[in-house]
Amino acid sequence: MQEVDKASALTILTMEHNTLQMIRTATITDATGRAGHLLTTISASMIALGFVAQVVTLTVLLTLLLVVFTALFMIGLTTLFRTVELSIEDLQAGLGINRIRAVYAELEPSTRDVFVRQLHDDTLGVEVDGGQTGWRKARRPRLIGNALGVPGLVNLVNGINAGVVAGAAAGLLNAGLALSIVIGAIVAVAVICGFGVALGRIGRRGLAPISTRYPRNHPN
Repeated sequence: MQEVDKASALTILTMEHNTLQMIRTATITDATGRAGHLLTTISASMIALGFVAQVVTLTVLLTLLLVVFTALFMIGLTTLFRTVELSIEDLQAGLGINRIRAVYAELEPSTRDVFVRQLHDDTLGVEVDGGQTGWRKARRPRLIGNALGVPGLVNLVNGINAGVVAGAAAGLLNAGLALSIVIGAIVAVAVICGFGVALGRIGRRGLAPISTRYPRNHPN
């Protein structure tokens, strides 16, 4: 490249880099904020139910649990899908930043060894930056990394909400305490696993249209 072209390219790339970094900051803030609001709503609901439980019968309490936690489950669903969208957007921005970093190294090869973060614009490169491959002894470190993210947390909470709904419904049908707990646990695990698989597929589809120019096996 000519010197003028290199300077212009660096200016454009720097602006795009800053834009993508602001996008990542906004998505992280939005996702954590939504998860925080969900947990606050659940905590407030449980405190209110704790006070109500002192003055109502078991049947009324189970009915309130069924109604309240069904509403919390619906709120959790909207939060879950939105946090997945935000995670996809954050990963897209991370791919863009890694790609720009690789172009920086192409424009000025002497800086290649200076970069601490990844130069690869594939999902594994972004996951390495996020520490998701730090579970070296695990059979599926990417699965663990995704489960520890904000969508994974919301999915876990939502599964517990579904388990409470199922347990309360079983209690209203006179299933007994032990059986109600077993039913609630089974439903919770099924919801967590089912939505986890579905959301993983949604995430892969969201990243599919993005091409990769600098994968980890790139000669540069």
